[in-house]
Formats: sequence, structure tokens, C-alpha cells
Amino acid sequence: MKITELVIFVTLFCAVSALGFAAARWRRPSTLDHLDEWGLGGRDFGSWVTWFLIGGDLYTAYTFVAVPALLFSAGAAGFFALPYTAITFPLVFLVLIRLWSVSRVHGFVTSADFVRARFGSRTLALLVAITGIVATMPYIALQLIGIEAVLKVMGVTGRWPITVAFVILALYTYNSGLRAPALIAFVKDALIYLVIVAAVIVIPYKLGGWDVIFGAAEHKFATTATSHDGILLGGSDQLNYVTLALGSALALFLYPHSVTGILASKSRDVIKRNMAALPAYSAVLGLIGLLGYMAIAAHVVPLDDLFQ
Repeated sequence: MKITELVIFVTLFCAVSALGFAAARWRRPSTLDHLDEWGLGGRDFGSWVTWFLIGGDLYTAYTFVAVPALLFSAGAAGFFALPYTAITFPLVFLVLIRLWSVSRVHGFVTSADFVRARFGSRTLALLVAITGIVATMPYIALQLIGIEAVLKVMGVTGRWPITVAFVILALYTYNSGLRAPALIAFVKDALIYLVIVAAVIVIPYKLGGWDVIFGAAEHKFATTATSHDGILLGGSDQLNYVTLALGSALALFLYPHSVTGILASKSRDVIKRNMAALPAYSAVLGLIGLLGYMAIAAHVVPLDDLFQ
């Protein structure tokens, strides 16, 4: 068991959990019993809060686990996440502003509420809601896998640590509503930027430079049996890359948690500013993806092999 890493993890976890419970008092309304207050933070989030909230919702364990892992195993194809997150925001710009305006006037809290009012069909609204829940399940599972991977590296195994973490998260979300993830997003996103800036400076220095890192990745992919990996895309893979990026961009704001941050904004101008500023996260995402190549150069062993 790695004591130093475990102490840092537990300290941060306790601090973030305390912040989650304290969020109920942040911009405290007269009551949290109204869905607007509990589910959308009173529809009063400004530019900074919205920027951190949406960024925190979109860039989660998927960012730190799935993207580097895809570059580790498949190479350049993993960079599809970079253009897809960059083009998402201009694609949905007008749609989200209109959705916010209509939802604000009529008091809609979810996309399903909008669908029910727009098409006059409870069945269609129910299907939209169920689809959103089902689509979010693998997303939640990935967060839990990310936590499990971190704990395994620190030497903590078993299901109970994940169960405890999930229960605490559920409790402070139930207690504070959307204010909890909004407030925690400030801490989480700041840690993301700090870790990545440090990683792209320290790790390449320790490994001998970027030429060593890319050389190791190129050598690994050159020795694999498949022709669909590599640090450059092959001709037959380029269409797959483009369609994957475009399809992902169109789908991103169909997730319920993505739309929630938009509906919680206090004005159309807040959304406009965020649609222009949120692509900044994509630059960080590119650096995060390079962790996959760094792992190759560092001869990292996949967890499944490490714990067999």
C-alpha cells in the first residue's frame, strides 16, 4: 500500500466531501424543496460557475482514464476526443440558447419537460427521459472504474471503498442539489489544470524528452498485429476518425447532465460566453491524451495484468 498517495487521496476526498455538504449553504435560497433550486441551482449561475460546472461535468474520469487508455492501445485514433469537444460548442450554440430561453419561460427542468410541452406527448417525454438515464449508466460506471483504478494503484482493493465514495457523493448531492457539483467543480478543475501542467513538464523530463516518448509509441504500434493503430492515422481510418468525432459532438449535449449546466445559467449571455470559452478545455484534453504515450514510454503495465 502506498501510504503517501493514500493520505493525499483521503485528504482531498474528505475536503471535497465537506465542500459538497457545505454547498447547501452557498447562495442559500429560502428552500431547496423547489426543483428549480435543487436541480438547477435557482437558475442563477454566472459565467465562471457555469464554465467550471459544465467543464467539470464533461471532463471527468472519461478524460483521465478513457482518452489516455485509447491512445495507449490504439494511438492517434484516441485524439478524436480533441476535435469532437472543440466543434461541439459551435454546433450546439444556437440550439442551447433557444432551449434555455424556452425552458426559463415555461419552467422546464429537463429536456424531457421540453419534449412533453413541445410535442404534447407524455410517452415521447418518458422515452427521452429513460433514454437519457440508460445512456448515462455507462458514463457513471466509467467514473466508478476510474476511482477503482486509482485505488488499485494505491494498493486498496475490494468493493467497499467505491461503495463508500458513491454513498457519500449521493448524500451530499441529495443534500445540496446542483450546488454541490457546481462548487466542487472549482476544486476539481483547478486540480486538473495543476496536474496536467505538472505532468507535461515533469514526466517528459524524467523519460528523456518528447522524442523518446513518441519513439516508444511508434515502436510499440509498429510491432502489433493490427494495422489500425499508430501515431498517425492510416488512409482507411480517417473516415472512421471523422465520423466518430462528428457523431460524438452531436451526441454530447443529449446527455442529461450536460444540459443541466446550461439550464442552470442565469442568462443567454452566460451561455454565449461559455460556448466561446469552453473549448479551452480541449487544449488540456490533448495534453491529457498524451499521457497514454507517456505510459508506453514508461513501460506501464495495464492493471488487469498487474493484479493477475
